[in-house]
Amino acid sequence: MRAGTILRAVWLIVAVGFMLLPVYAMLVVASAPDDTDLRGLVFNGFHLPENIGVLFGEGNLPTYLRNSLILCVGTGVLDVMFSAAAGYAMAQLSFPGRRVLFALVIGTLALTPMVLVIPVFLIVKELGWVNTFQGMMVPGMISAFGVFLVRQFALGIPKELLLAARVDGAGEFRIFARIAVPLLKPALITLFLVHFLAQWDNLLWPLIVANEQELWPLPVGLANFQSEVGVTYHLTTTAALVTAVPPFILMVALQRYYVAGLTFGGLKR
Repeated sequence: MRAGTILRAVWLIVAVGFMLLPVYAMLVVASAPDDTDLRGLVFNGFHLPENIGVLFGEGNLPTYLRNSLILCVGTGVLDVMFSAAAGYAMAQLSFPGRRVLFALVIGTLALTPMVLVIPVFLIVKELGWVNTFQGMMVPGMISAFGVFLVRQFALGIPKELLLAARVDGAGEFRIFARIAVPLLKPALITLFLVHFLAQWDNLLWPLIVANEQELWPLPVGLANFQSEVGVTYHLTTTAALVTAVPPFILMVALQRYYVAGLTFGGLKR
């Protein structure tokens, strides 16, 4: 038994080492003073602060970072608000066509986003939202995955609790805001985190809607980064490393809610 435990520990260390190898390579390249010699992937001094200073001083990285934060936080909050209301209604409220409506929502998960790009863009164009934040944010303000996640979680809310609130004279909106939302907190935080990470790496839609550089988020900005500072691997890698910090911090801070939301959301009461 002890030999098996040691073997599993060694295997785990080796597996983690392979997983962290690309991160190590990124740190080596981002810490290099230039691109003269990156062979061997060994540290040649620690010039990461200087490289970050160059990015924030000469490039448009601060603008891209600000736009990504606005886009990800804004769409994440909107998705949480609308998906929470829709998911709770489909789980706890009785109205005609509820099952059919939920089936249609789940059916949209089978559609690839590429199918919807042109129709959604035409709608955004008719509304005059091209080159605007609302044009990038509104199409993602609610997701079928969010409705499904909240509904599955809301099924675990005791109906007796909601019935008692109705007997006491509470309205449906007050029940939702005062009782359901606190109980749905792990699911809502999980949804916000998933949506934030998805939007943080979203390249296609902002690239189509935003033609002005002042509105570009990080994925679009990094795609055009080499045209700003030239083909410099150490600065490009530094930019990629800097952009990975915010989602990493958010993931670590909300990890326990994320795990709770994913594990409990699929359980039945």
